[in-house]
Amino acid sequence: MKVLLLGCGNVGCNVARQLVPLHTDISYTVADFNLEAAQQLAAHLGANVSAIKVDYNDRKSLDSALDGVDLIFNAAGPFYRSAVPVIEAAISAKVNYIDVNDDHDVADKLLFKGDYNQRAIAAGIKIIIGCGSTPGLTNVVAKMLVNTMDTATAIHLSTIVPFVPSMFSPAVIDHMMHITSGEQTQFEDGQYVMKEGWGGRRDIPYKEPFGSMPGFYIGHGETVTLPHFIKGLQQVSNRIGFFPNAGNDIWRSFIDLGFANNDPIEGIDLSPLKFISNYLPSPASQEAMSVDLSQLPRSVAFRVEVEGERNGSKVNSVVEYHIPMSDPSSGVSNDPTPTCARLFIEALIRGEVTGNGILAAEVCVDPESFVKAFAKASGSLFISDECITKRGFLED
Repeated sequence: MKVLLLGCGNVGCNVARQLVPLHTDISYTVADFNLEAAQQLAAHLGANVSAIKVDYNDRKSLDSALDGVDLIFNAAGPFYRSAVPVIEAAISAKVNYIDVNDDHDVADKLLFKGDYNQRAIAAGIKIIIGCGSTPGLTNVVAKMLVNTMDTATAIHLSTIVPFVPSMFSPAVIDHMMHITSGEQTQFEDGQYVMKEGWGGRRDIPYKEPFGSMPGFYIGHGETVTLPHFIKGLQQVSNRIGFFPNAGNDIWRSFIDLGFANNDPIEGIDLSPLKFISNYLPSPASQEAMSVDLSQLPRSVAFRVEVEGERNGSKVNSVVEYHIPMSDPSSGVSNDPTPTCARLFIEALIRGEVTGNGILAAEVCVDPESFVKAFAKASGSLFISDECITKRGFLED
């Protein structure tokens, strides 16, 4: 088997570092626009790993890279730029594809705006999108809770992260501006609707040590794929927030000041988006926009809430999990996305993913087994809570 790992940033490198030692019988190629980065990663991983340069904007480059490949994992973000070109090449080459796409408009285009699903089925391949931590693990946890109910009507997802802009790469900042500005996909009253990014504030009751913190609409793939693959849902929402709250105000100011604009400024050939994407991770930004986190959690919290019915009673089930922030001085990343991606890739390699076409995390793995595998691999603690209200309890 031959696997192409595209993208040698934080996620791509860490997926490769996890996957290659566990599956030494596979032949790997790591690829990036920066050939030196790919070569350094390949040299670290061993003799069964080669390195090539690939430009996802160049179809000839992609076609050459996919020659003889059985599976491509795409970690080259932001995905609203990279996913569709790479998927087009994968369908043409009849190569299975998996990514960690976290842009709502990509999921919408692949499922509803074109013949991608039909062409992937005709090619006999699987195109699996959103296989990271969010979307990815969030979808699987949601499906796990849905499976405990007779019917599920609503899914509410939320994430809270410390406001440390310098920890994000330029590609992540580009993505974050894309999913928090303009109109973002949510699902209400059984229909897809567009909501203002960074609007729709809701105070989320996270478990300690977080407590109640605000969340705002974002455009992630969950609000597109969950209603499509889990029938009967009437509402799916997704929110994110920073702590302390000053971080939310700063981010709102970026949006209001037009830093999501990708049009080059006349005379300097630099867009506001390109500037902010490169400025925020810089030392200058770190010094200018630091906030006091000394008394706050050094973790990220994910919360999945599902509403439905079981045995005639209304049920509200919540699973929350907290993941410690990475310590830059340790050289070890606690980012859950590479571990999630590696587990999805392994499920595909083992032949556990059935069906072809455009697929998402919630229909690719056994939810309970996947969550247990992630918890074991990451050491993460999952906290569950459930409220049941019997019908007629308050009726005369």
